Amino acid sequence: MKYGDRIKILRKELRITQKKMAEKLEISQAYLSDIENGKMEANAKTLFGLSKNFGVRMLWLMDGIGEIFVPSFGDFRMTVYEKKNDNNCSFINNMSSFIEEGKFMVFKLDDDNMEPFFLAGDEILVDVEARGMEDRGVYLFEIGSKMVLKRFVVGSVMKLTNDKPVKKNNDIIFNSSMKCIGRAAWIIRKI
Repeated sequence: MKYGDRIKILRKELRITQKKMAEKLEISQAYLSDIENGKMEANAKTLFGLSKNFGVRMLWLMDGIGEIFVPSFGDFRMTVYEKKNDNNCSFINNMSSFIEEGKFMVFKLDDDNMEPFFLAGDEILVDVEARGMEDRGVYLFEIGSKMVLKRFVVGSVMKLTNDKPVKKNNDIIFNSSMKCIGRAAWIIRKI
């Protein structure tokens, strides 16, 4: 089964038409139809839109693995879009008291391993009080001297994985030397 077929299944599960899904994804209905019928490949914006708008798991969408929906999708309160250099109304500025109290920290994502849900350049607000790792949750880890954002997956072994399909074989087996800093709670994306 190809991922176009899985998008059809997703639409039926959500009980929405191609037109409604295309509107939500900000693409044409014809393009969505071509993706579903295997005539076109979905671009990153479309894949990100499916994940962001409908909570679909990328592993399911790309490879048919696991459940359709991300169990922790509801934990993301919002994706905040800020205009570059607009510090007067910055979401981060409004969250500064919580950050100063040590409840949250900001982590800037420098790589594209977590696309399409998290993009390079995103600032991730990390809830440092949420360290109880749950299957499929996205967490900030300290591994050696490096901070990395990874999805925690429980299976025959516990591992840290990426969301980006082409980098999915870049998994790390979880061990006690890895420190969980906290759970990703908000995405702040500059536009």
